[in-house]
Amino acid sequence: MKNIYKLLILSAIFSLTACEDYLDKPPLDEISEVTFYQNSNDLRTAVNGFYNDLPGWQGLNVGFNILPDSSTDMGTTEAPSNGLSGLAYDLPTSGSGFGAGTNWSWDEVREINFLIDRLDQPISIDDTDQALIDQFSGEAYFFRAYYYFLQLTRYGDVPIFPNSFTADDEEFVFAARDPRNEVADFILSDLDTAIGLMLSFSEIPDAPRVSREAAQLFKATVALYEGTWEKYHNNTPLGVAGSDGSRFLEIAADAAQDVMNSGVFSLHNDYASLFNQVGLANNTEVLLWKDYDAVSLGLANVLQISWPNRCGYTKFAVDSYLAADGLPTALSDVDGSNLDLNTIEIGRDPRLAELIMVPGDVVEIRNGETLLWEFPDFGDANTGNTGYESQKYRNVNYDGDVDDFTQNTSRIIMRYAEALLIFAEAKAELGTITQSDLDISINLLRDRAGMPGITLSNIAVDPNWPDYGYNLTPIQYEVRRERSVELMAEGFRTNDLRRWRAHALFDGDQPRGAFYNDGIVNTVSVETPLDSDGFLLPFSNFGNYNFDPTRGYLSPIPTDELILNPNLEQTPGW
Repeated sequence: MKNIYKLLILSAIFSLTACEDYLDKPPLDEISEVTFYQNSNDLRTAVNGFYNDLPGWQGLNVGFNILPDSSTDMGTTEAPSNGLSGLAYDLPTSGSGFGAGTNWSWDEVREINFLIDRLDQPISIDDTDQALIDQFSGEAYFFRAYYYFLQLTRYGDVPIFPNSFTADDEEFVFAARDPRNEVADFILSDLDTAIGLMLSFSEIPDAPRVSREAAQLFKATVALYEGTWEKYHNNTPLGVAGSDGSRFLEIAADAAQDVMNSGVFSLHNDYASLFNQVGLANNTEVLLWKDYDAVSLGLANVLQISWPNRCGYTKFAVDSYLAADGLPTALSDVDGSNLDLNTIEIGRDPRLAELIMVPGDVVEIRNGETLLWEFPDFGDANTGNTGYESQKYRNVNYDGDVDDFTQNTSRIIMRYAEALLIFAEAKAELGTITQSDLDISINLLRDRAGMPGITLSNIAVDPNWPDYGYNLTPIQYEVRRERSVELMAEGFRTNDLRRWRAHALFDGDQPRGAFYNDGIVNTVSVETPLDSDGFLLPFSNFGNYNFDPTRGYLSPIPTDELILNPNLEQTPGW
């Protein structure tokens, strides 16, 4: 349906921009270059349809909205069949890869190529329109990079289609897969083109739109992904022969620093309120987002309506948070056992209190009355199954305009904190990070959270650092921790696990929930399985994760595609 919508937009441009009588118009499959668009507004309309493919909240008709990262080691949904397949959680037998099924579709690439091929058509415009023509042209290149990055994360090696083509163009119809590092270079080239064309965020007349800084941040994201993939998948069938990823890591650090040096963005003063706002146009941290307007525009989301949307955080997620003194809980005086929801947040990184619900937290405020949270209600169909319900994204204020919780919660797509984290991680992976690098990146996030900064020369060795299946330096461990905590439940975790080759974190194990004690004893059946330490095992009936690292990090190409195109080779391991 979304592809039909975009095609209708392109068709509408054809219908509106030509001056001749309708019957004299050329067929839509024979549009001349001159009639494709005649002004910047036509081009804006053509690009607008692609924004629908950016991440957003589910609409009211869906009934509930799975929170980001709820199919990873950090979060769960109520059953493996409803979301857990995102991380090989269609356990325990198949050993299949990230993502249920396959998505070997090139519709979006064909559509954006059709537009890009017509960007340099000769038309007469006023000088004042050129900046907007460039802006929307840059957006087209951004979206091609976006679609190609999705395919890179799914399949690795994929064909590069730099132009639109027809069924007669056998070179493309029967194209083989190009090496993933060449695909990454193609993506980065498109983003460089976009960066050179687009306006800075403050100059764009109708935000939220992709800006120059958003393209720089996405460039950093792509380069970090490919750089760490090549580093940690080195000497495997999924790696790039002879590459340690350093070239891409340097690009990532530079692109992230470009965003940092732009002076356009800064951290929002309150971490918690970032995620439940209605409208983000004035937020200093957010580069790209989606707004909703249930009453005026009929654009509503279901995020708050079925809270907490059948999702819960895992014990592993909660264990990731340091003590408030900056030390690992194993080395601090704080109780890090996580045995009681009433005390679990005391003496911990304040971001933990902004992540999970504990007794006394506000559930809703309606007509001047406040309802407080007492314990997780496992009997509610909407409730997650781990006992760690989400505080993040929660908007407790009843909205009289819709006689329900607000349907207008905005969705952050890109924020400035990502640039700081990418910069620090790229430098740490390169082995070049300095105290000054930390002070202009991660330590700003720590300061905003009310946490002590990292001192590079004095990082405490955490006896409970996660087992990635390989050793890291202390700063690498702590940079990964900071990324996990700062971006918890924002949709980054699956790609992080992919690029880090981090199956050791979960393979052969299963997710755990809260400790079974008086805080939840009235809501959990005594038959609920527990591990040997007394923590909930909500998916014990499904067995342990059974991830096959020889193939699970990438998806297979559908068999019928291999038959149609004999030049395609199947993904390694499949």
